[in-house]
Amino acid sequence: MDEYDSSKVYFRCNVCDHMFQENPERFPVRCAQCSSEDVSRL
Repeated sequence: MDEYDSSKVYFRCNVCDHMFQENPERFPVRCAQCSSEDVSRL
């Protein structure tokens, strides 16, 4: 896994349940695995 980046937070996809890090300022936040926009911030 990449080193922790303090500008990113964890998200979980509500479609495929994949957990990933993304910059919360990026919009829309998309799942890194299935590209869904239906994600929840953790």
